[in-house]
Amino acid sequence: MRPRTALVVAIVLVGLVGAAVVGLTNPGGLTGQSADNGTLSELWVSTPPAALESNHHTPAAAFVDGESFVVVPINSRRGTTCRLTTLDANGTERWNRTIASEECTIHSISDPTIADFDDDGDREVIAATSAEEVVAYDLRNGSVEFRHDLSSYGYSKPLVGDLLPGAGNETVVTDLGGGVFTFAGNGSVAWQRSFGDARVRQPAIGDVDGDGEPEIAIGQLGGEAIVLERDASVAWRQAIPNASATKWMTTGQADDDAALELTFATFFGEVVTLDGANGSVEWRRNLSAQGASVRVMGDGDGDGRTEVYVVARDGVLRSFDAANGSLDWRTRLTAETNARVMPPPSLGDLDGDGDPELVAVTAAGRVLVVDPTNGETVDSYERDVPINTFSRVADVDGDGNDEIFVIYDDARVVALAYDS
Repeated sequence: MRPRTALVVAIVLVGLVGAAVVGLTNPGGLTGQSADNGTLSELWVSTPPAALESNHHTPAAAFVDGESFVVVPINSRRGTTCRLTTLDANGTERWNRTIASEECTIHSISDPTIADFDDDGDREVIAATSAEEVVAYDLRNGSVEFRHDLSSYGYSKPLVGDLLPGAGNETVVTDLGGGVFTFAGNGSVAWQRSFGDARVRQPAIGDVDGDGEPEIAIGQLGGEAIVLERDASVAWRQAIPNASATKWMTTGQADDDAALELTFATFFGEVVTLDGANGSVEWRRNLSAQGASVRVMGDGDGDGRTEVYVVARDGVLRSFDAANGSLDWRTRLTAETNARVMPPPSLGDLDGDGDPELVAVTAAGRVLVVDPTNGETVDSYERDVPINTFSRVADVDGDGNDEIFVIYDDARVVALAYDS
């Protein structure tokens, strides 16, 4: 467990696969030099209840009323220990809630959400579980405030937002069987629908079609995007061309119209962006690599245009113009050209200077800070333990800098800081 500079990593990788492969490649074939020169440091490493494996759901993190909270979903392929654990600013456990051993699987607890689901002024922890239910816990003590059955076990992060007319938030949960549930602040079911499958990570609430009212965007593993109106009617649904095993999506504003864009990534390397107004294809790219994943878009390089950041199992991170799919740059994150998994990168302001950084991870256990202007690795950290999911980037100490939280295969969470 030690930080490693980009220089050392570059030397090692050049020896393995050659400088031409490791170096940054942009459309002009130029090699860039990072304008950033920060360093990563380890803040703490949590101590899980046992040596576990296959953790691939991402913690939630927040700074609330002067206190730090990191909520960790711990799952196990061995089916022995599954629990939701909340940590403090030092990685010490505040409280935990355990899933029964007979229901303990690698998907026992979804990515959790920290939000005020019931509009009482206090935030809760909301997670879906393999007990086929969604549960809201008091953030500070773990007492159960709300519990409701689902049609299958939870898979994606629950969403909290102002969806329905009238004041207050609603909670939206999608489960593995395609159930979509919308709960009012008092816990009652406002509506529910079933689509047979809703396994794509990153569902979203937002004004997807630009009509001034919020919608829900979900995706199906089999390759269909669905946008639901606030009353549960279908605004549109669109089959993603040549898609199979669609696992990831992200939403954002990429052009000048009012509608959002939805970008999907598939197991077979398709990246497709749909117009939120009607689901029409705006652009598509085939990466010629399996296991494409995506979860963020934003103006990472400050050029006034939105980028979308995509990785695949070939170990390459790509920055595309989110409006038209043109390639800005590509860079290799790992010597592996057929990695077991390549989780998507995260975007955040790690040093508080107003400019974002990319945080990428590899299956081999590396965490990399990448300059979004050109794809250069600025610094990295590693443990000799696999990483199966993306990092959580959030300011949990109120200093204006985002911290990085990475859960490893063995259920240990590493908190990292970045200083420029």
